[in-house]
Amino acid sequence: MDFADNVVEQFPTTVLWRQCRDVAPLNEAIAALVRGLRDTEPNAAAGSSTRGGFQTDTNFLYRQDAAVTALQQLIYQGVQTFLPHYFRSQLLAAPKGVESRLWGWAVIMRPGDYNVPHVHPDAHVSGVYYVEVPPLSPAEAAEDDPGGSIVFLDPRSSASMYHLKGRRRTHSYLPTAGSLVVFPSYHMHAVFPYRSPGERICVAFNARLTIS
Repeated sequence: MDFADNVVEQFPTTVLWRQCRDVAPLNEAIAALVRGLRDTEPNAAAGSSTRGGFQTDTNFLYRQDAAVTALQQLIYQGVQTFLPHYFRSQLLAAPKGVESRLWGWAVIMRPGDYNVPHVHPDAHVSGVYYVEVPPLSPAEAAEDDPGGSIVFLDPRSSASMYHLKGRRRTHSYLPTAGSLVVFPSYHMHAVFPYRSPGERICVAFNARLTIS
């Protein structure tokens, strides 16, 4: 008896995890800028997925600042790396041309702050760059899903129709300073309540694509 198998991954969800190196000076400059905005500008967190903490408006990446320009380029490079993989899983054929509009906002979280599960309906690609992440306590480090982890929920709405012991329902990732995560904007995600002393600073972003 003979077989000819073809195992196909149908509707995969592509996520890029990148650790950026030698970014300490950039992170220090961005952290100082975000803290300055917290002290001088209104908190835009109301009505967003952020519970507690401080959030800038969505024009953060448009600021005329050398550190912001460098961060924008770093994010843009990550998106460019992500897109070919994303297109292979989403499109019938590779696009001839791609244009993108990028925007983002900075967030400061303190102990007890978190993000409720949400998607980004106005974009195609989304992500987070982590500027400052205090170390975990020994007790937190021993947990499977420490506070401050970003967690992704299964995007297949019908997958929960059955029960299978041990079935994975989430993927979580504990970031460090310099971590960059890029994912499809439809991918439902949240942030577990942050519990470490100090502040965690990140920059979330969206990219809306026009392809030909």
